Amino acid sequence: MATTLSCFVCDSCFGDLDSPIYCDSCSQPARTKCTGLSATEVKCLALKNRNLKYFCISCDQGLKELPDLKQLIKKLITDVEDLKLKLQKTDTTISFDNDLIINEIADRNARASNLIFYNVTENESNQVEVRITHDLEQVNSCIRSIISEADARSVPVKAIRLGRYRNDNKPRPLKIIFSSPADAFDVIKCKHKLSRQNLPSQITISSDRTQLQRDSMNKLRNELNLRFPSEPDLTIKFIRGVPKIVLKEKKEQNF
Repeated sequence: MATTLSCFVCDSCFGDLDSPIYCDSCSQPARTKCTGLSATEVKCLALKNRNLKYFCISCDQGLKELPDLKQLIKKLITDVEDLKLKLQKTDTTISFDNDLIINEIADRNARASNLIFYNVTENESNQVEVRITHDLEQVNSCIRSIISEADARSVPVKAIRLGRYRNDNKPRPLKIIFSSPADAFDVIKCKHKLSRQNLPSQITISSDRTQLQRDSMNKLRNELNLRFPSEPDLTIKFIRGVPKIVLKEKKEQNF
């Protein structure tokens, strides 16, 4: 008689003689043939005092991304500390504490799996499900136009329109939520290809920034506008995730 326990990979139930292998991180059970492990590795996992560990695909991917996440947190702390020092020099009444830093990091991490799409046409249906389906179909079409089929893994899991309806028929920004920051990153790194696509409207994409990040970006844009007349070769570029004003890269010409 089969148990109700099922393999998280193939969704098949385990029989009485099946020995599930559990992920050492999330504890999800998998059938031996679904793990891709060799017979020797399976025997090693059955030992009481074992050194070998098994991680499912999701957890293994998460472990690979952990160093990048640690580096990102380290950078965020450094950036916030730098901002703290700058603001304290200009306004002694402003005080920052550890809670502000922690909240900013938590907010950025919470937004890491999100992207904001602009100029995605809205459906005027009275049914919420129809509007959501319409939005997801357009976003999926946009993503597939800039990411090749072989690399396509970024599938939106949720779409949320931001703000109230506008009277000027301009579509509201669309927040798209992915299952992981890696999926969102795969899309944002290819957004420069949008200008080459023959899409119904000029869709643009940006990260889901915190209020602190938006304020910082606005200050950079204002500074860039002030410097533009005398320094037209400047632009804003993200360097290791931090926006900075830099010189535009000059493309080498082949003669």
